[in-house]
Amino acid sequence: MSDELSTLNFEADLKKVLGVPDANRWKVDRAGDLELFVTLSSAKAPAEFFQARLLWIRYPGEEPPSLKFREPETGALNNPKAWPVVRGFRPATLDACVNWTSEGMAVHPEWRNDPKARWDPSGNSILRIVRILQNEMDAHFTQRFQG
Repeated sequence: MSDELSTLNFEADLKKVLGVPDANRWKVDRAGDLELFVTLSSAKAPAEFFQARLLWIRYPGEEPPSLKFREPETGALNNPKAWPVVRGFRPATLDACVNWTSEGMAVHPEWRNDPKARWDPSGNSILRIVRILQNEMDAHFTQRFQG
């Protein structure tokens, strides 16, 4: 369970996310106090959809969110085939080795002290993460992981 201030901050930022012009590319479903499912596709494969689960411990917080991909039919977060092949994503280990996820920070703790790589919680973190994710999908998507 999140603290009340985190929940209020999350709600305020989520409301702003849903009102931006590029939000028409995403389906955003709130799953918990600090948890979202964002369904999106790559411009390279607009008919192929992926459902990203973003989960914060505190919002905006000193840690970026956890990123997992969910199998929409079953709700499973442990199926590598639910993952897109995008730079930095490691579907076989169910994580993304990028500095905007808690999993990436766990693999590379040195990023916490690197001014260019450390997590910046300022601004609307939900919007920033969803836009980064969309950009990565558009620029670097190659296929669904076949496992």
